[in-house]
Amino acid sequence: AQEVDGLNRSAPIEIIVHYPTTDEGKKELARRVSEVHADFVCAKLKAMDCPTKQKLELLNTVVAAKKM
Repeated sequence: AQEVDGLNRSAPIEIIVHYPTTDEGKKELARRVSEVHADFVCAKLKAMDCPTKQKLELLNTVVAAKKM
């Protein structure tokens, strides 16, 4: 394995992805992706060492940026 940016990386692997073809399937995928993103943001905010008010301000900034 070749070292890149201080991380050990193995050779790339090929992944086959089957995307949904129906409108219902596409909506469900979008909902699940949104849920994963929201969980990630919440986990990162909880792990931050700053006041709750500052976390809320950051969250509001993220939400406002997403609406753009």
